[in-house]
Amino acid sequence: MRILDISKLLPKDLRNEKLITPTLIIYGIIMFILAFVANGTGDEGDSISHFLYSRYAFDHPENFLNHWAKPVYVLLTAPVAQGGFIAMKLFNVVLIITSIILMVKVGRILKIRNVWLAVFAMITAPMNIYLTLSGLTEPLFACWMMFGIYLLVKDKFIPAILWISFLPFIRAEGLIVFCVLGIYLLLKKYWYLIPVLSFGHLVYGVVGYFYYGDFWWIFNKSPYATSVSAYGSGDLFHFANKMHNVLGDFLPVLLLIGILAGGIKWFNYHFRKGYFSKEELWLVYGIGVAYFIAHSLFWYLGIFNSFGLMRVMIGVLPLYALIITQGINWLTGFLKSSHQTYAHYTFVTAMVVFLFLRLNYSRYLCQKEIQIGQTQLAEKYKEKYKDYTLYFDAPHLALVFDKDRFDAQQSRYTAQVLSGEPLAKKSIVIWDSWFSKVDLKVPLKSLMDNPKLKLIECEKTGNPKELKQTCLFEVKPEYTNKKLLMFENFETEPSMELLDSSYFKSGKYSRGVGGKNKFSKSFTGWMNAFTHEPHPEIIMSCWAYLPEGIKPETYPAQLVITYESKSKSFSFNKKIIFEKGDLPGWKKVNFSAPVPEYKLISDKIKAYVWNPDNRIIYIDDLRVAWNGGE
Repeated sequence: MRILDISKLLPKDLRNEKLITPTLIIYGIIMFILAFVANGTGDEGDSISHFLYSRYAFDHPENFLNHWAKPVYVLLTAPVAQGGFIAMKLFNVVLIITSIILMVKVGRILKIRNVWLAVFAMITAPMNIYLTLSGLTEPLFACWMMFGIYLLVKDKFIPAILWISFLPFIRAEGLIVFCVLGIYLLLKKYWYLIPVLSFGHLVYGVVGYFYYGDFWWIFNKSPYATSVSAYGSGDLFHFANKMHNVLGDFLPVLLLIGILAGGIKWFNYHFRKGYFSKEELWLVYGIGVAYFIAHSLFWYLGIFNSFGLMRVMIGVLPLYALIITQGINWLTGFLKSSHQTYAHYTFVTAMVVFLFLRLNYSRYLCQKEIQIGQTQLAEKYKEKYKDYTLYFDAPHLALVFDKDRFDAQQSRYTAQVLSGEPLAKKSIVIWDSWFSKVDLKVPLKSLMDNPKLKLIECEKTGNPKELKQTCLFEVKPEYTNKKLLMFENFETEPSMELLDSSYFKSGKYSRGVGGKNKFSKSFTGWMNAFTHEPHPEIIMSCWAYLPEGIKPETYPAQLVITYESKSKSFSFNKKIIFEKGDLPGWKKVNFSAPVPEYKLISDKIKAYVWNPDNRIIYIDDLRVAWNGGE
């Protein structure tokens, strides 16, 4: 029977905990089976998006330096993602089991009694189960952090700090951990190691310099370095009130008791005789509590693009499991030693029972209703449209239609259909009632009424009160790849006060630009729609009126073509409209600018007339085109 003794696969210091070995083996087997059987993705958005960044990183090396995708996460998971989404799930299962083993080792070194209870606290947290079966970054964050803490409690400070220095490149919350570690290192009189926490930033700063040409890209391109969140703000006690979504209905009570027990232990340590190691105080309680408080404040203040997502708590779940264990130890400490074992088993039984009361297989581990509709569409039309460019917003559609999200010849966004930019020769549009409607603000009616599109099918799922829709349209061939992007003769301007009937080149009106209205109507498109043709250019023209008695060279009005990434221009091109020697009256102005390679799939083109002067000029027949297409 020795050949079946799987416990030898675990570290020696775990074998004496008689329940840990079989528990981890059973848990691992169940999670591996669920990875294959349950077709859920954890959530419909970020989980799949992280997978896509990793899946196509070798085709698009810039993904390895994408702030949102998390550079270290992409580096480690890119090979795994080649095996598909199930491989990512299995990877996360291994990470969580490794986190549990490291948690137990840390607990033993810190002399936390009954650390086996922390194992059950980890595996019975409902959100931990279904988010482990995903492509999310929290399991890697938890594992990476716990290994760093393990090195610290083993007094291997330099390797620990070097390791932890890369934590922000798995999740930005690593910076919260930095703050607590800074205090810990000061108290341990290792203050000189605090600068070593910047090692990860230095490494990625150098690597990013060769791609972005900016050593400080880590800060300059951070989507979190903002005092105004795109998602708004919320209740200060949001995370406290919603913790049951993460831990279930029983564990939050034990977590609160564990924090209380830690407070009492700290009080006794400072004011009475007692023992509370700096390691447990700062590396377990300090990081765990600071992480919670920071997220509560970020959401309350609406900063750092916090969305109030409860899943972020999975990143420090091993620490919370240790705190829960200390809470149980404190409660059972009032009992006789002969009764404590029974109490421990009672707590474990309660954890398991409350897990099954909350964990709903079909709700949490299977595809969401809207995903079911998208999968059904893919089963019907994937082969028919396999060579088409797919305009879509829901990440799950990239998964089921097997499209490279970062290749503009395969994937674009639904909003691009309405921008006026050239549509791919063979293309379909798939609108969904969450990402397209809510996130991208594209109403279904705007597509239904669009003469360029032909409705093929709408897949409806869910109950009538909360109906989920995914609609597939085919782009009519005659509307694809057109040269003309925008033409405005200002005869139907919504705001008539901007029009003028005194001067016009054609029709009855021209458009005044200047004074309070310094910008004309603009063309805005996505750069990825143009760069598939060799040497693409944006071409602008308009008629502009020069009044009598005005020196043309004093007018600053200009045609502008700008290329922007994250709303910041990285290529600004302009042409002054009036030049010295121009005669009064109407003048035709032409201008063009080459389209550079886009940096992000969301990079934009904008073309417009700008007059920063208070003197108004008049323009007519504003035309924007490009040199590709038909």
